[in-house]
Amino acid sequence: MSIAAELPTRRYEAWKYSDLRQAVGDERHVLREGRDIIERLAPGTQRLEASTKHLFVERMTDDRYMDARSFDWTVAENAELTRVVIQTGKELPLSVTRVRLAAGAKYTQYVLCFGARLARIETHVTVEGEGVEVTMNGAYLVGAGRHADLTSVIEHKAPGAVTRQLIKGVARKGGRGVFQGKIVVERAAQKTDARQHHRGLLLEDGAEIFAKPELMIHADDVQCAHGNTAGGLDERALFYMRSRGIPEGEARWLLIQAFLAETAPDGLPEALRDELIAAMQTWLATGNPPLSAETDEEGML
Repeated sequence: MSIAAELPTRRYEAWKYSDLRQAVGDERHVLREGRDIIERLAPGTQRLEASTKHLFVERMTDDRYMDARSFDWTVAENAELTRVVIQTGKELPLSVTRVRLAAGAKYTQYVLCFGARLARIETHVTVEGEGVEVTMNGAYLVGAGRHADLTSVIEHKAPGAVTRQLIKGVARKGGRGVFQGKIVVERAAQKTDARQHHRGLLLEDGAEIFAKPELMIHADDVQCAHGNTAGGLDERALFYMRSRGIPEGEARWLLIQAFLAETAPDGLPEALRDELIAAMQTWLATGNPPLSAETDEEGML
């Protein structure tokens, strides 16, 4: 029996830019119990409780028809969890992650997404304790036939948290990039400092970028801001580099790389940071994401 009737379309607000029902088509999948459609499509939910400093690197490289993943994580008091996602699989990579943060916890996430027929990396973070630090950055690079959707909800339920989110993306003709981000500050979450920004580059006619940053603030003693921009390369910067003898193609390549590299958060292992930059360079040079057979890994920072 087809499950299409239970899959979201663009009529659903949370999926307004990504039509999962159309992407799945007539394929048949088993739906298990779960809180949302990705969790129901995933074969299981991976659970983790971080009590010290923990690094989790997730490589979504599988080119099978659907690669659906579900995670449920708890970060204990004063513990740190860093998650890095590198998505290159070209069919239906789907991921949903829920993170709960106790007092003094620190959560850092970085997503590098090259899109697919439909790729969606969804993250829900709940700040449950005082003095939490959240950094949730990401970059998407999409070419023809690739769709990348980065969706997140960060809920502040306790005071004194600091949240930073910077998402940047580039799209070529036929590519679609999506960012949907929501930060919620409950009445009890006084002294929250939250900043959310998205910046997109449309590299060619026919590229698409959709962004919907949101703030919902119910407290009155906070510092919160969000912003969104989309456009082309800075022609003045391009002219400056060309006037110094740099060929136009190389100048564009360098400007885009610098634009994207800013999203990589501080504190990542040097080898991992080099891998992220090299993956961006591969896409800029070839128009395709890097090939990788490496598996997920986790360990101590």
